[in-house]
Amino acid sequence: MDKIKITKEQARRFIVLYQGVNGEYMYKEKHGIMDFITRVGCIQFDTLNVVGRNPDLVLQSRIKNYKNNMLQELLYKDRMLLDQWDKEMSIYSTADWPYFERNRKAAYNRYKDIEAIKEYLPHIREVIEKKGPITSSDLKRDQIIDWSWAPTRLSRAALESMYLWGELIICSKASSRKIYDYAHKHIAREILDMDDPNKTLQQYHDWHVLRRIGAVGLLWNKSGDAWLGIKELKAKERSEAIGRLLDKKQIIQIHVEDLKYPLYMKAEYEALLKKVLEQEAFKARGSVLAPLDNML
Repeated sequence: MDKIKITKEQARRFIVLYQGVNGEYMYKEKHGIMDFITRVGCIQFDTLNVVGRNPDLVLQSRIKNYKNNMLQELLYKDRMLLDQWDKEMSIYSTADWPYFERNRKAAYNRYKDIEAIKEYLPHIREVIEKKGPITSSDLKRDQIIDWSWAPTRLSRAALESMYLWGELIICSKASSRKIYDYAHKHIAREILDMDDPNKTLQQYHDWHVLRRIGAVGLLWNKSGDAWLGIKELKAKERSEAIGRLLDKKQIIQIHVEDLKYPLYMKAEYEALLKKVLEQEAFKARGSVLAPLDNML
């Protein structure tokens, strides 16, 4: 199928089934968390904790008998997941590390020549070599410097710079405090040494646009939060990437009644859409959605 027409109701049913928030539970235990994150690419992280943190709320609605420690183990014990930037601050599979090489290079080029940070790097490396994993509070440098979002302490800016360009990772957390260590101590060498699979900017755009379509299930080619964080991608580049993905039959165009613009679906989920079109009802299940849920 290259182009499909469906109703709004069918589109809604597809998305909730695709996202795993209706019908029988599709996922369970830690391997279920990995399966879900593989499907959607990443889940967004946020430090706010009113009734639960965003990643835990996302997963509790999809993973049968979910417990918060499951995610913590995958992040900081099993090292199968990482705290890293994708669409904002996110959690994604460690196996995806090579695909974000251009993001790390961009961060290095952006921060490497900030004089205060450059002068402070040898001291940070010395402290980590002697002490092991550290937080910004382990560094006694309270100088305030201009930073990407707002002026901040030099110790924090330097650690975050090293983290963003991939020298450090968040190896653990104490409550919401980030604990940093060298990436090579926690990520397998074969992953760290792997070249970026996307050799050209076009290949990268195709990969990341496809990833974002998969994050939602059905997505249109209009500006919005779903497209944030893709390097050098504006409306023109996004449309070109969608055109290439259609030509390669990696996505299918979906026309929904009364919607002016078509939606796009990863072609590998055509069978799930057929199931929605052929089956009238699925087991009802209530789910609480997080404020930064992939569906929203």
